[in-house]
Amino acid sequence: MNRRPRVGISMAAMTGFLVGVTAILSLLLGDNPALFGGGAQADALAQDFALPGDVLLRLLVIVLALSIVFGIANLLIVHTRRVAHGRLMSGVLLASFAGAIGWHITRRGDTSLLETIQLPIESALAALLCITLVAGGARILARRSDIWGLLFVLVVVVVLLGSLPLPELAPIAAFSDWLMRIPVQAGARAILLGIALGSIVVGVRALLGQDRSVRG
Repeated sequence: MNRRPRVGISMAAMTGFLVGVTAILSLLLGDNPALFGGGAQADALAQDFALPGDVLLRLLVIVLALSIVFGIANLLIVHTRRVAHGRLMSGVLLASFAGAIGWHITRRGDTSLLETIQLPIESALAALLCITLVAGGARILARRSDIWGLLFVLVVVVVLLGSLPLPELAPIAAFSDWLMRIPVQAGARAILLGIALGSIVVGVRALLGQDRSVRG
């Protein structure tokens, strides 16, 4: 009874494996003409090997673009139905979407809409984020008064004070800039390395057919 679903899963796993291996080999061989001995003939051969990878990447870009279009269309359909049921905020969203599209079409290159609406909203959200961080730090100290909670609150306060445009806070601003350049960047790079390693592991599992979505 489960023969057809298992066959479909096996075909999907095999297709994913072939596409993945083709893309990897194409990108590796196409970017290294020296592997073919050098010269014009080696460059042409490398371009031939790079062609499948380029085609797959272009197909990926097309699929992503279509998914964005379908996502926007689905969003508009859902909120149109909500407007029919009297949802005010859905009407505001649709009106904002139509106004932004109309502004972009009629005034190409004009960024006043971005500067007068979106930037203040982003600034307000950033201010709310700062308040949330301070409140979270106060809760951490109230529940668990240890060195890590105190360090978190201290770093938040230093960064907030360093962002104020006051000449009296120049030493704090310099220390805040050092925090953002050294420890914060180190932590961000560590997170990116972890994401990259996780992506590699997931890709290898999918290529080997060990992922749960491609197992029978």
